[in-house]
Amino acid sequence: MSGAILHLVLGVVAGGLLGWLAARRALPRPGPVPRPPADDLPGGDSPESIAGVPAEASFDPLAYALVERCALRVGLPCALIVRELDGAPAVIAAVAGGLDARLVGFPVELDSPAGRAITDGIPVVGQAGEPVVRASRGDRRRAVRGGVAVPVALGARVLGAVVVFGEAPDGAAEMVRSLTELVARFTPRLVPAHAVAVAEKKAVTDELTGLPNRRALNQAVARTGSERAALIVLDIDHFKQVNDSLGHPAGDAALRHIARLLREAVRGRDIAARVGGEEFAVWLPGADLKLGREVAERLRQQVEAAPFRHQGHERPLTISCGVAAYPVPIGHPDNLMATADAALYRAKREGRNRVVVSMGEPA
Repeated sequence: MSGAILHLVLGVVAGGLLGWLAARRALPRPGPVPRPPADDLPGGDSPESIAGVPAEASFDPLAYALVERCALRVGLPCALIVRELDGAPAVIAAVAGGLDARLVGFPVELDSPAGRAITDGIPVVGQAGEPVVRASRGDRRRAVRGGVAVPVALGARVLGAVVVFGEAPDGAAEMVRSLTELVARFTPRLVPAHAVAVAEKKAVTDELTGLPNRRALNQAVARTGSERAALIVLDIDHFKQVNDSLGHPAGDAALRHIARLLREAVRGRDIAARVGGEEFAVWLPGADLKLGREVAERLRQQVEAAPFRHQGHERPLTISCGVAAYPVPIGHPDNLMATADAALYRAKREGRNRVVVSMGEPA
């Protein structure tokens, strides 16, 4: 009896296996996982055919669209490196593929693989152990190593380079070919858009200090809307004595010194600007009068604690500050500058190196 049961069980198992195999053969076999198409920008090579990028797009949207397409195509992190003029420093302008957004603005050494792609105007393949955006000097600091840099050029003008970080899975030659084709689609729009962006930046930038100028500050104030904000206007005390005793080059260096301290002090949406002569301003969106006074006092102390150095000589500098805030106590943002200026003049009259807060509208 037990032998018959055993034969029955074996027969059922064997029949089930045969049925499963037959059903499996009848199913369609899965194919390979599809890869993104090589041509992810349909419509030919005309600049207008860049899918998803508006024809009127400015430089930043075009830059990010380019690096995102490059990262998608090669499956590796990518960045766009540009420089404003030939001979100017190169910096990272856009990143994609998981790179830290804080890399934007990072300086790129021109004797690195990425820099050589810009200066020589030809694709450069970095070695596996070679840093991509800075020169290899045998140090052991962490850096992204290995990669490809393809120049972004329109005629004789080399704007910068697209850089891929990491080793190409299909080989460097194929990556260079693919990226060169993709970059060529964007270049006719990217290069003119960058020229416009540079011109616009210069229009709102103080040439001596690199800070935003009065026009940029006025634009920021005009965007205030209903949000509260504070404005600090500050002036270098006895600046004429610096010019008279040390010369105008020393005066220029003093202005750059103050600009550096202000640039290091501002955070987030804050704006430090040079608004004329030795006068600067700090715009604090979201701040009230109390916070504006605290920031101004902190700036005053920082300037006093950081003597100005020029050609081996050290000279102390101090600043006077006037503070105003919207909507309390100043009811309209257009009155902030005049009110803060009036408070600044009071600080000057009362002995300099101090902060004065405006408590009402200007007369």
